[in-house]
Amino acid sequence: MDLLITLVKTGLVMGLLYGLFAYGLSLILSVNKVFHVAQGATFVFSSYVFYSLGTSEELPLVLAVLGALATAAVLAAAMQYLIYKPLARRDADPMVVLVASLLLVAFGAYVIEFFWGSGVVTAAVPSWFTWSNDTLGFRIDAYDLSVIVMSVVLFVLMHWFLTRTHAGLEFRAVGDNPSRAQALAINLDRVHLRSLVLGSVLVVPAAILLALKAPVHPHMGFDLLLKAVIALTIGGMGRMSGALIGGILVGLTETLPLYWLPTEWGEFILFIVAFAFVIFRPTGLVGAGKKPRRRRSSARDDAPAASLVATH
Repeated sequence: MDLLITLVKTGLVMGLLYGLFAYGLSLILSVNKVFHVAQGATFVFSSYVFYSLGTSEELPLVLAVLGALATAAVLAAAMQYLIYKPLARRDADPMVVLVASLLLVAFGAYVIEFFWGSGVVTAAVPSWFTWSNDTLGFRIDAYDLSVIVMSVVLFVLMHWFLTRTHAGLEFRAVGDNPSRAQALAINLDRVHLRSLVLGSVLVVPAAILLALKAPVHPHMGFDLLLKAVIALTIGGMGRMSGALIGGILVGLTETLPLYWLPTEWGEFILFIVAFAFVIFRPTGLVGAGKKPRRRRSSARDDAPAASLVATH
C-alpha cells in the first residue's frame, strides 16, 4: 500500500509538471493557431540561463529567475518576428509552420551545445529546496510542494486573466474569430506577439523546478515536450483546463501501472492510452465535439469573446 501511495504522489507531481509545461502550448495554440513545439527549445534555454546566472555567476535566486523569464520572452519575440510572422505573410501551410518549429528545437540544441557543451550540468540548489518530511510513511519534499503550488496558482491566474482582463478577452476573441476581432479594431499582430511571449514565459517555472531537481542537458526538453503534447491530446487541445487535467492523467497513467508491471512498461501503457484518445476521442476530455453546421441567421452569435471585448 505504501508503494501505491508513493506512485500516486509521484504521478500527481509529474502530471502537474507536464500540465505546467502544457499551459503555454495550449495558450499559443488557442490564440495563434500554431503548434509551438519550439517551446521545447525555450524550456532548455531558460534552464541553462537559470543555471548560468544562479550557479556559474552565483547571482541571487531572484535574478536567476528573472534572467530565465527574460530569456523566454526574448526568444518568443524573435521567433514571432523572424519565423512565424514571415511565414504567415507568405500564407505558409500549417505543416510548414510545424516543421519550422521542429527545426527550431533541433537548432536550439546545437546552439546550447556550442555555448555550454554537450555534457550535463547541475544547478545550485538553495537550502530551503532540500526540505522534506515523512509522515505515516508518506514522503513529500520542497520540489513536490513547489510543483503542486505553482501549477495550481498559474492555472487560477490564467483563468482569471483570460476571463476578467481586457487583454485576456482580446486573446479569446482572436482565438475564437480573428476576422471579427480585427473588425472590432483588435490588433492581431500585437495579440499574437503577446500570446506567444506569455505562453513562452509560462514554461519557465517548469524549467526552473526541473533544473533544481535533475541535471540539465541540451536535449532535456524533448521528453517533457512529448508528455505535454500527450497531455493536450488527452485533455483537449487549446484549453487550459485540458492541459491541467491531461497532465495529471498522463502522470498517473505513467506511474500507476508500475505497481503491477515492470518499470519499462509505464510509458508503453501511456502510449496505448494516448493512441486510444487519438482514435476514439480526438477532441480530448474537455475539447469541443464536432461543431454543428451554422445557419446563416446565426452569424451574429459568432465569437462571443469578441463581443465581450467590444463592451470593454
